[in-house]
Amino acid sequence: MLPAEIRQISLVLASASPRRREILERLGFRLSVRPAAIDEAAIRHHDTAEQTLRIARAKADAIWSPGLTTVAADTVVVLDGAVLEKPTDTVHARQMLQSLSGRQHEVLTAVSLHFSGGENTAFVEKTMVHFLPLSNGIIEDYIATEAPYDKAGGYGVQDAFGMAHISRIEGCYFNVMGFPASRFMQILSAHRKFLL
Repeated sequence: MLPAEIRQISLVLASASPRRREILERLGFRLSVRPAAIDEAAIRHHDTAEQTLRIARAKADAIWSPGLTTVAADTVVVLDGAVLEKPTDTVHARQMLQSLSGRQHEVLTAVSLHFSGGENTAFVEKTMVHFLPLSNGIIEDYIATEAPYDKAGGYGVQDAFGMAHISRIEGCYFNVMGFPASRFMQILSAHRKFLL
C-alpha cells in the first residue's frame, strides 16, 4: 500500500503502454495517460543506457507543465550490444526470436520523473532474461499472433509465450514488462519532499 502522501498525488503517464499503465494503477496511483509524440528514432547515442534515458526524458519533457507530476519510460532489449526494438513485421519478429533462442539478454528501462514544481530525476534499471531454446514451430505460432509487435524484443514476459519459454530472470520482473515498479517507488520515496 502506498504511503498517504504519495496516494494523494496524481501522475501523468507520458506513454501509451498498457503495461506501464497497469503497473502504476496496481501500485495505487491516480493516473491520467497522455502519450508523448516524439521521434524516438531521432534520439541516438552510442551508449544504450544513455539513449534510453534521453528518450524517457524527451517523453516527459513533451508532456510536463507546471503543476503536473509526469512519468515517462523507455524500454529496450539488448543482445550482444545490439538493441532489439519492436519488430516491424513477421520477418523481423522471427529474426529477433531466433536470435534470443537459448540465450540470455539484457532489458533496460529508463524512467524519467518530472515533479510538479519542475524538479526532475531519472534512472535506468537492468534485468537479465534467459530464454530456453525455441523451436521454429513455437516461433511461427507466436509471430502469427498480435503479441510480439508492440513489445521491445518481440516478446511479452507476462504472456503465455514468456511464461513457457523464459527459464530465469535476474533482477526486476516488472522491468521486463516495461516499468521497474520497486525501484520507482524507492526513487519516489527518496524525493517525497517534491510531492508536498
